[in-house]
Amino acid sequence: MDIHNIQMIKTNQIIIFFLILSFTCCISEKKKNESLSEAKTISTDLQVDHFNIWVKNPKTAKKRLTDIGFTSLQDSLSPIHKRQGTAGRYFYFLNSYFELIFVYDQTELEQNNTIHKDLDFIVRANFQKNGASPYSIALKMKEYDVDKIPFQKVKYHQEWMNQDENIYAAKNSKTHLKEPSIFVVPPKMQSGTFDSTTELKKFQTDDPSWKLLFKHPNGAEKITNIVITSTDLDLNSETIKALNLIENITVKNGSEHLMELYFDDTIQGKSFDLRPELPLIIHL
Repeated sequence: MDIHNIQMIKTNQIIIFFLILSFTCCISEKKKNESLSEAKTISTDLQVDHFNIWVKNPKTAKKRLTDIGFTSLQDSLSPIHKRQGTAGRYFYFLNSYFELIFVYDQTELEQNNTIHKDLDFIVRANFQKNGASPYSIALKMKEYDVDKIPFQKVKYHQEWMNQDENIYAAKNSKTHLKEPSIFVVPPKMQSGTFDSTTELKKFQTDDPSWKLLFKHPNGAEKITNIVITSTDLDLNSETIKALNLIENITVKNGSEHLMELYFDDTIQGKSFDLRPELPLIIHL
């Protein structure tokens, strides 16, 4: 074989090498773009609807919040979660609400757990004993599609729900106790939101008294950021990755379970640490 032919073979080998490299890079870039596109879809489609904090003493926990200027729904009007064994104390804001959830009927709680074995109510209710995260995050979807919920899920239905309504809880919330508990609510169960107090005032209703629940003596109007710290988290789990792609919520590892709520971009520059009664810090 002469020198010319050898050079031609080497040249062809180099060309083939670069063609393979280019093709591999294109596939890698395509997969990267598809991954980013999927992540963008998840982050824009999922939103926080509301959230719960499990408590043992709702009276004490509620008082800590009202003492710093939050308005609560009256206890007599606070719903009991029939056949679930729990009840709540509620605080409403223009773009969300949060609930102090607690065990109302232990027997009913255990009966519900027997029926819905894959759900985490009973283990979360025992957060002080088992070290579980006391937080539950209810999500909603802009374009509701059960098949697009980005984690394995368990269907939950109770008599007080409409026939075609179901809550879909993250399957691993029962076993990944260090994570916040996650579930997705259907459109008819989503909380109402208002862009501003002006919009709230203009909203037509036969009973305007409920609008007073949005008026807090401390001036809080909107929840603008939520930071949840938990212990021993797997930040690559399906649920944590989905949460951390949602705007204005961050879940991270730390030395203790803690939620930090930021209102109105902390325009007032005030902070209230509600520990030990509540694992919660408020930023106004």
